Amino acid sequence: MNLREYLRHAGDRISATPASNPLLEAEVLIRHVLSFGREQFFAELKRRLSPDETALLDALVARRASGEPLAYLTGHREFYGLEFAVDDRVLIPRQETELLVELALKFAGGLPPSRRDDVTIVDVGTGSGAVAIALAHNLPNATVFAVELDDDAMGVARGNCQRHNLSDRVHLRSGDLLGPVQSPVDIIVSNPPYIPTDVISTLAIEVQREPRRALDGGADGLDVTRRLLRQAPAKLNPGGLMLVELSPDQMDEAENLARDAFPTAEVTHADDLLGLPRVLVVKTDEATGLVASS
Repeated sequence: MNLREYLRHAGDRISATPASNPLLEAEVLIRHVLSFGREQFFAELKRRLSPDETALLDALVARRASGEPLAYLTGHREFYGLEFAVDDRVLIPRQETELLVELALKFAGGLPPSRRDDVTIVDVGTGSGAVAIALAHNLPNATVFAVELDDDAMGVARGNCQRHNLSDRVHLRSGDLLGPVQSPVDIIVSNPPYIPTDVISTLAIEVQREPRRALDGGADGLDVTRRLLRQAPAKLNPGGLMLVELSPDQMDEAENLARDAFPTAEVTHADDLLGLPRVLVVKTDEATGLVASS
């Protein structure tokens, strides 16, 4: 079977999943196995696959057809223009989460030079390390802390820090939420678990294959966010920024929780590319900072 024929064959098998573009996913798997770029792939569509190549591809296509995420099969995912190693120990970085990076970079760029050159950031629940590493890559003077409770996920984050030569600037901390953060920082970012427990079983099969601890946010999806908001006032500098990714239908309640925790703050949200409220935005008072309400 040549590449063109196998592409159709694999696309047909993958089409049984909720994949949005089965042919593209089939192409990605073929190029992954053969280590081909797109140009070489299309130039060699008449090339015949060896028995070993076919066997390896058949195994990957079967796993994809069963619902295993494509990123776990290839072992990598692009996020904010950078490549990250991913596997079933971590949540797969998604495009909507890039909004956290964009907002944090914009805020850091608007700081006075004295603060901009020494900005401190913490990424809570770093997972693969994608957000923390993207921020450190784009803010060469920043000090970035990446907190993760799960040891398996921490291993992935550590590998990605090494991959991007940022082990000396992204400081991995093991612990729960902001517990390992010793001093207040300028920016807190987090993509916490926010799927309601009862909703997880209704998600696409491939999403259910991701770590449940990275998805399950409790009965209403806000359990982790509530705890994070209670801890944050003591860990955010005056004139600081907190960003939390959430589901659009949780934003009203999350804003109320933020106003309760940070009574002097400016609490708003940022919309994603679909115009839906995606990121909770809390800006602390420049002069006094924030004091948690009783």
